[in-house]
Amino acid sequence: MPIPESKFNDWHGTGADKGSADARDKTRRALMSERSPLEQADEDYEVYLQGSYANTTHTRGSSDVDVVAKITSAWRSDLEELSEEEEERYNEDHDDADYDHRDFYDDVLTALRIKFGRSAVTPGNKAIKIDKERTSLLDVDVDVVACGEYRVYRTYPEGGDEDAEIDKGMHFMPQNGNDRVINFPKIHRENGREMHSNYKETVRIFKNARYYYNNHFDTLWTIDAHSYGIECLIYNVPESILKRNSRSDRFDEILTHLEDADFSSFDQVSEMEALFGDSNTQWSTDEADELITRLREMWEDWYDKKKNAQLFH
Repeated sequence: MPIPESKFNDWHGTGADKGSADARDKTRRALMSERSPLEQADEDYEVYLQGSYANTTHTRGSSDVDVVAKITSAWRSDLEELSEEEEERYNEDHDDADYDHRDFYDDVLTALRIKFGRSAVTPGNKAIKIDKERTSLLDVDVDVVACGEYRVYRTYPEGGDEDAEIDKGMHFMPQNGNDRVINFPKIHRENGREMHSNYKETVRIFKNARYYYNNHFDTLWTIDAHSYGIECLIYNVPESILKRNSRSDRFDEILTHLEDADFSSFDQVSEMEALFGDSNTQWSTDEADELITRLREMWEDWYDKKKNAQLFH
């Protein structure tokens, strides 16, 4: 379902893989060290993975590990689904926070520089980047997204937050621009786990196909589809196709299904927003069509041109 644009409340408060696991643990230790400004601030936060490593859809050659550092003691809320009575009750129970995402970002940046060295840590537009080449403490490059909690309230009973139905995500404002980014990586991960067991393998097959097309197939075209879009696209494929044991048959049938699919019904893996649209977390149907067209072209010419890709391994 789309994320509503109205009834947003500002900050409120009540007062895989070995490389990816190492990156997460080392980043958490940096944030929680005794010298960390985060410990001095005494605020609640959590650190976890997001992206292809977290979702186990990464492929050989995947590089950066994406880590979320999220403050949970202050949040931004969407009250669109609450009744007037519930919204009034919510506003009576919560005050504006005096330590929010902007303060948290500054403290995360300082904590990472203390741990990994100033030269290794660079603020980017959306993430704080840690360069493994400039520190001996990491084996992979790490992108840390310092963000705030985002809550979509479905209900707000008399018991307050403890009894409320809440979908929790994350949000942040890029360093350049005023277009807030909102997504739900934990819900994304859980929904992916509930898919057919072939789902994640199929995502990796399509990512490998994109890589092969761009780097080895004899063509002047390039597939620009990003990994997140591919993962969401495959999420919308019927299980009756995903469960095919033959990888080649599955690949072919998915292309056939997507060639005739109604994209307007496609959701992101979190099912919190439509996959295609104009927001900064949505995808372009033109890029999806391009992906499908180019992969079909490669599939049809595969044996005639004796291409020897390792899509299915």
